[in-house]
Amino acid sequence: MQPQTYRCGVDAEPLHRYQPGGYHPVELGDVMKNGRYRILHKLGWGSYSTTWAAKDQEKGQYVAIKVSVSDIERKHELDILREISSLPRDHHPGWSHLNYMLDVFTVAGPNGSHDCLVLELVGPNVAEAVASYYKDDRLPAGLAKRFAKQTLQGLDVLASQNIGHGDLHTRNLAVVIPDLESLDEASFIDRLGKPESGPVSRQDGNSLGNNVPSYIVRPAPFRKRDLLLSSSSVKIIDFGEAFFDNKPPNTLHTPLSVRAPEVVFGDSLDHRVDLWSAGCLIFELLTGQPPFDVFMLTPPILVQQMMGFATDGLPSRWQTKWETMQKCLSEEDDSYTLQEWLEEVYFDDLKHTEFTKEDIASVARLIDRMLKFEPSLRATASDTLADVWFNRE
Repeated sequence: MQPQTYRCGVDAEPLHRYQPGGYHPVELGDVMKNGRYRILHKLGWGSYSTTWAAKDQEKGQYVAIKVSVSDIERKHELDILREISSLPRDHHPGWSHLNYMLDVFTVAGPNGSHDCLVLELVGPNVAEAVASYYKDDRLPAGLAKRFAKQTLQGLDVLASQNIGHGDLHTRNLAVVIPDLESLDEASFIDRLGKPESGPVSRQDGNSLGNNVPSYIVRPAPFRKRDLLLSSSSVKIIDFGEAFFDNKPPNTLHTPLSVRAPEVVFGDSLDHRVDLWSAGCLIFELLTGQPPFDVFMLTPPILVQQMMGFATDGLPSRWQTKWETMQKCLSEEDDSYTLQEWLEEVYFDDLKHTEFTKEDIASVARLIDRMLKFEPSLRATASDTLADVWFNRE
């Protein structure tokens, strides 16, 4: 392992990525696009970008700016966001549960030319919100049901446009910040939490080049509890794995625990991968954990667990690959049915429960209709939204 060139006391994006082809150095107070956008806080970072809260000084609104690394080849996210943002919106409620691109521009810097996607500003993702703010790492029942319904509404819109999200899980579902535009900057910063930063220095004591920021900002903690308690809406975010059905990818990098079986088996893909992931997501929104055991999870173990839940049987076209996979498995198989496992996880004696056994049985039937090996047999988002459970108070 090579010694690190830089050091900083703030744990955030890897500093060695501030190099040609990598991250663009951004600091608080920076202005972008001829002074239109002013940086106020950091929201997060990933392998291909850093994301910042900013003020659109032309329109007077708060936005998120996703600054991509300069060598990024995944331009399809920009294509998808352009398509979604350009579509005429009807009265379908799902439109309000997608994160829109408001603007796009390019910034030239010491590490190259970077695409900057201006997006609607949202709060923390659901996984972070649950871990930070809710008892037993579990959402209140009413919110879990509402978030599940809103996610399906968003997916229904994407499916109507033959778009697959490809990476649906609780970290790509974000809580909407209520009443944001009414806040002055001081109140806005208070909602996000005052920025914390730490200086960057070189290990060898030499001065920093201009390709590295002089300090690193810790992502906004969103520590104001009333922010989340007053919000009752989510948006689907991060279209980095999204695709058009007529240009499907060869594979997807969806987390293994929510990955559709056709991805695992290397079969052809379309937007129906999202239906499998949505079934897993609904399970997790209710219980606080995904349906498939994430500890030491491998594709063969995942398929073995899938076979306990999916009631349509493994398609014959996957049998040869499955026979090879089985060689990696032990003889033990403590499979549950979907309803048995949902009840086992939800009615854990150590966690609070609000749903009744009747509710859980209804949800198990609903999820069962989505977790089918054969994509054509999965209940669509529209079908699932029509389920009586979603329309029962």
